[in-house]
Amino acid sequence: MPCYECENGLWRFGETGKCEYSSKSECDLQNEEYYADDENHDYHLHFNQEMMDELHNDGRLEVKVEEDGREMLILFTYDAEREDEEYNPEEEEEIKDSFGMYFDKVIKNLKK
Repeated sequence: MPCYECENGLWRFGETGKCEYSSKSECDLQNEEYYADDENHDYHLHFNQEMMDELHNDGRLEVKVEEDGREMLILFTYDAEREDEEYNPEEEEEIKDSFGMYFDKVIKNLKK
């Protein structure tokens, strides 16, 4: 969870965390220790801003992790094209025309 600076100059982790750390590095360290104690997950991977940028800009991110002498290469992918599909007014008009004729027929049949 990322650390955020509070209005009073202290730091907190997460959007709703308590403003209690005197520096970002202290907050990051406490955040890391908090999640390191979590036994509910097999592995904790913290994404930094550079990693997020690469994932969002390139649509992929490779991360190499090592634990207990074992190495894993993990590929994260993100389909940015779906998020960034451009609005096409011509296509919208075609769809409206196609469905418009269909609905006109349905309404006409209902009025009979």
